[in-house]
Amino acid sequence: MFAVISVFAFAMAFVAIWFTSEAVKRLDYNHEALLRPYLRKINVALDEHREASKAMQARLEALEKQVRILKLHAERPQAAIHEAAAVQPVVGELQRFTPSIRLNG
Repeated sequence: MFAVISVFAFAMAFVAIWFTSEAVKRLDYNHEALLRPYLRKINVALDEHREASKAMQARLEALEKQVRILKLHAERPQAAIHEAAAVQPVVGELQRFTPSIRLNG
């Protein structure tokens, strides 16, 4: 008798698990059907934001290139002033240079 009751209880447990899984499947499908329109709107908004962020990233990279170029142009005059200051004494010496040997050509 105990074996029959235990087999019957075991079968009932499996039926309960099957019934619960079917109920959960139906609930999931119903919730998914209710959420689909909202999910579409969210996906469209996400796509728009992705495109906008890609465009902003491209603009940012272009601006970074322009800033780099402007920095180079800003550094050039300072470098040119230092180079000119270094070259001026040499030019002055070259103007006062007199050859020690006279070459007849």
